[in-house]
Amino acid sequence: MTTPAPEGNWAANSGTTYPQLHEPEPVAERPLEIASSESSTNQEKIVDKEAIDESSSSHSDHEKGRPTVERSQSAWTSQSEATSGVEPEAQEEVPRKRTWGEILNPLKSKHKPPVPDDRIPSREWKAGFFSMLTFQWMAPLMSTGYQRTLELNDVWTVNPDRSVDILQERLLHNFNKRRDDGSTNALMMALYDTFKKEFWIGGCCQLTAACAQVLSPFTMKYLIRFAGESYAASQGLAPSPPIGRGIGLVFGITGMQIVQSLCTNHFIYRGMTVGGQSRGSLIAVIFEKAMRLSGRAKAGGKDPNAKLETPAGLQKGSKEEKKFFKKKLGKDAKESTGKKNVAGGGEGWGNGRVINLMSMDTYRVDQASGMFHMVWTSPIQVVLTLALLLINLTYSALAGFAFICICMPALARAIKSLMARRKVINKITDQRVNLTQEILSSVKFVKYFGWETSFLDRLADIRTREINKISFLLSIRNGIMAISMTMPIFASMLAFITFSQTHANFNPAPIFSSLALFNALRIPLNLLPMVIGQVVDAKASLGRIQEFLEAEEVSDEATWDLENKSAISIRNADFTWERTPGASTTDKGEAPKGMKQLKQEKKQEKKQAKKDAKEDKRKSKIAEKDGSVPGTPQDSTRPQTPASPIAADDEDQKPFQVRNIDLDFGRNELVAVIGSVGSGKSSFLGALAGDMRRTKGQVTFGANRAFCPQYAWIQNASVKQNIIFGKDYDDKWYNDVVDACALRPDLEMLPSGDATEIGERGITVSGGQKQRLNIARAIYFNADIVLMDDPLSAVDAHVGKHIMDQAICGLLKDKCRILATHQLHVLHRVDRIVWMKDGEVYKVAPFKELMDNDEQFADLMKTNSSSEEKKEEKNEDGEGEDDEQGREEDKKISKKKKGKKPAGALMQAEERQVASVGWDVYLQYIKASGTMLNAPLVLLVLILSQGANIMTSLWLSFWTSGKWGLSDGIYIGGYAALGVLQAALLFTFSVTLTVLGTRSSKVMLHRAIQRVLPAPMSFFDTTPLGRITNRFSKDVDTMDNQLTDSMRMFFMTMAMILSVFILIIAYYYYFVIALVPLAVMFLFSASYYRASAREIKRHEAVLRSVVFSRFGEAVTGTATIRAYGLEKQFAKKINEAVDDMDGAYFLTFGNQRWLSVRLDLVGNLLVFTVGILVVTGRSTINPSTGGLVLSYILTIVQMIQFTVRQLAEVENNMNSTERIHYYGTELEEEAELHKGQTRPNWPEKGEIVFDNVQMRYRPGLPLVLK
Repeated sequence: MTTPAPEGNWAANSGTTYPQLHEPEPVAERPLEIASSESSTNQEKIVDKEAIDESSSSHSDHEKGRPTVERSQSAWTSQSEATSGVEPEAQEEVPRKRTWGEILNPLKSKHKPPVPDDRIPSREWKAGFFSMLTFQWMAPLMSTGYQRTLELNDVWTVNPDRSVDILQERLLHNFNKRRDDGSTNALMMALYDTFKKEFWIGGCCQLTAACAQVLSPFTMKYLIRFAGESYAASQGLAPSPPIGRGIGLVFGITGMQIVQSLCTNHFIYRGMTVGGQSRGSLIAVIFEKAMRLSGRAKAGGKDPNAKLETPAGLQKGSKEEKKFFKKKLGKDAKESTGKKNVAGGGEGWGNGRVINLMSMDTYRVDQASGMFHMVWTSPIQVVLTLALLLINLTYSALAGFAFICICMPALARAIKSLMARRKVINKITDQRVNLTQEILSSVKFVKYFGWETSFLDRLADIRTREINKISFLLSIRNGIMAISMTMPIFASMLAFITFSQTHANFNPAPIFSSLALFNALRIPLNLLPMVIGQVVDAKASLGRIQEFLEAEEVSDEATWDLENKSAISIRNADFTWERTPGASTTDKGEAPKGMKQLKQEKKQEKKQAKKDAKEDKRKSKIAEKDGSVPGTPQDSTRPQTPASPIAADDEDQKPFQVRNIDLDFGRNELVAVIGSVGSGKSSFLGALAGDMRRTKGQVTFGANRAFCPQYAWIQNASVKQNIIFGKDYDDKWYNDVVDACALRPDLEMLPSGDATEIGERGITVSGGQKQRLNIARAIYFNADIVLMDDPLSAVDAHVGKHIMDQAICGLLKDKCRILATHQLHVLHRVDRIVWMKDGEVYKVAPFKELMDNDEQFADLMKTNSSSEEKKEEKNEDGEGEDDEQGREEDKKISKKKKGKKPAGALMQAEERQVASVGWDVYLQYIKASGTMLNAPLVLLVLILSQGANIMTSLWLSFWTSGKWGLSDGIYIGGYAALGVLQAALLFTFSVTLTVLGTRSSKVMLHRAIQRVLPAPMSFFDTTPLGRITNRFSKDVDTMDNQLTDSMRMFFMTMAMILSVFILIIAYYYYFVIALVPLAVMFLFSASYYRASAREIKRHEAVLRSVVFSRFGEAVTGTATIRAYGLEKQFAKKINEAVDDMDGAYFLTFGNQRWLSVRLDLVGNLLVFTVGILVVTGRSTINPSTGGLVLSYILTIVQMIQFTVRQLAEVENNMNSTERIHYYGTELEEEAELHKGQTRPNWPEKGEIVFDNVQMRYRPGLPLVLK
């Protein structure tokens, strides 16, 4: 049975002088296969082991005959500290027999390449021109990935010139410059300034590719004309043209296709690398800002006294300046509507919202950068296409183009509506992510109170609203896409009908050349709505990020004077906390109450508040007469009633303030701050630490400070790293601190000593553990001013005495120490006492003076003294027995330590499959849509849609050749009917796939969250919160918005390619001879690519989890990091994690382009083959058929590589589904709350019976209740 850790217990029945640490859990067997590595001997170069340790499975260690080594790992370190293990018997690795496929495959070497000892920079950095042109620099990595599973050390690091440190500095410089110039889109323009060189290289490549794409179909007209003349010559109607002309045209078309291919690939690669660099630099900038964010900005307010400055680009008194201020003030007024006593929008920049900026908004900016240039190159391509169509069809082309011009404004309007809908969805997504993070970060309390069902219902309600709106938005987007794809069909239809009625000669050469030109319009018209949608989303995200970057920063207004006589001087200072405004709507999105009802509730709340205040005042007077201790530990546990939303909106209510502080603290003085609960002790220390905003007065520090808060922030790192906290290691000082804080016996009990990892947020240690580590951290920091907020409250009395003697009055004796405490028995040892009441200093005096002159204080000390004597007697009674029992326990534990394997890292490595996404995941995804019958239904609609597409073009071929001798009316009617049918079926297919996909996403997320919340606490102890958050934000976003799009594009392009190949073979059966080797080359290239692409993507996903973990953990500990002045060190660690992630992220683009260049070569060979077949078969095949085949083969050239890429994209996106599916099916669950049927009259009496119960924290740990 597993239970949460009781407070103050480190190791049950240890029998030692001080409470002991629990031994960490051995790494459990991972539920998914973890890839073993040949580099497990490399202990010091492995990066971010809390999320990535695929290279150290005990299975591989055993196979290789190495000693089993368990590691203590951290998300914040780049090293693994190992402990000695038990040497297993050496075993020779049995060589596996190679399969026939491996023997015959020349690329499968008998000896697999070894895993490198360290990661190297990307080979792109020093690649030559040809290697850069063809992406050949990716070949070594692709070859290794084909030979064996890629390990982390195989993945190259990011190029030095793309390091986040460099990009962040440039971006901040450009942002500040643009903002000073008065730019309204300062962040967007700053990104442009930072990456404009790569940005425009990609733009030029796309423009060249667009021109080549248009000229190829136009050149095809002359090839079809050559075929027509040759066909006529075979009929004896005209002289035969020279065959060299036809072959030259084939080479010309093939050459233009090659140019288009190379330019398109470099356009996409440059765009995606700019997007990745933008995302990395934005994450760094967001983190740096989060470290400086003021409390008022977090609460949703703005400085009401802030002056609006005229932008540098505007003149004072000008119309432009007035317009700027009017817009600015109007926006602020709109934001603050309904938010009383708050200056600003009131939404606030809480941790969840900041993390959402880092995870979701930066990703949208990244995605929009990839294809951005199509926004302006597509109109150029359309205009160029119109010009060539006018040459082919004369003014008849205007009929088709007029149709496109009529449809475009309607599409633009529909696309504009997507922006508004996306903003609404973003807010709902923020609600879901924030609520999920709050639940997960406080999961222990949720389980304590049995609130799982309640929170699941709230999440389900938010998720229902979110997925319904996403489904509707994607349906609109699919409708737009279906219209944009069928626009060329209807445009060509109108143009050809007009041409047939106005021209007697319906020649196939201009007709099929024009058909190819209209088909060429499909790519820009199909992708343009998607690209515009991405750009719209990115612009909204950049607006949110810019708003965050412009939020108020904490200003350390204190004066630092190292020559100051006092350590701290405070002159007539006031400090205030910030308030969080109440929400105007509930999480369920209910409408606000009526004004009348609000007023009545406010009135009742005010009456109740006055009544409660009078009662509290009466009770406090009684307590003072009875001699109650002001601020005893029992007082601190008294539950406080949370303020209601109505009361929170009351403009008369103000946040807590510390007022009228006028004090000096000596450089080696020990000062105690006492007072009742709510008197302002912790707030006073928070003010000195910089957490509160100073509203009046002056504060001067004469030295650096360290802060030991009441609620310790513990990192997911080793004990040693939590104590050192970024300082240089000093062995003697470190050991002195460990001894002074009573940690030595605890460290000796741990198999890895101080290298043992502590769980995220310190959830694997008790309050006493956290507090002692907190104290040790503050002392080791060796600051001259140490602020301690009730440091002894969570430790036993004898431990507290040891810390007081050896630490506070020992190692810190020459420091300025300010101690807020409830432990009144230590007051006789302090130099002065500051007594707080109601946020003000009530009295300041030495202990003796207060005892002699203050009757109330003397009575309190007597009361406290008697209670302490009782505690000591009780401790003494059990001391002898405990000592004897402790010695026996020590012997047992010592024997266990000698005979067992040492415990490993507490945080388990993230599960990572090494094969393709299993078919079971696909089946579960289909089942989640409602039924397995949905798959054949979607497939049937797809086949019918593609059949209508082929028949439309075939019908045009019959029309131009005059087959069957039908009237123009019948040909026109049939052509129009097939076009309408194709559009209807395409729309039906897209919407059906979207609706079913979003339904699957909703069901699978619901299963996952229902499985995660009831998971045992051991799961949360050993899984970083950032990893879980990553799945419930990024992975869910992928399932919601990207998976169905990639599936739709793959199915449509694959069906198109297959149908075209069938059509070509029907007319040119010799095409099979060329198709077979080319198909083999195609399949081999895809297989060769997927082996590496899959693993690189998975490494990138795991490395991304590290960024999430580090970012989320650091944002949570912002106050502690700022108090120690370690913002730069933590920012450096974040940047290192982003660089590691980007190293893998950029390689995903590189291997996609490597594949694309080679598959485009296959496509170009197909074009060349079909062209030669048309030239050689010119005398026997009707030119209309040749024109149809040529127009289709030019269309599918780009589809070949696009299809393989979409297949990989589907698999990559299905990784997100796999990760969500794992959480929904594989996680261990707690035992059922209720077993069997309860009696109708249960419970008859209130009692809990423990009968022979044994408990441990997790499997593999010692029993703590026996």
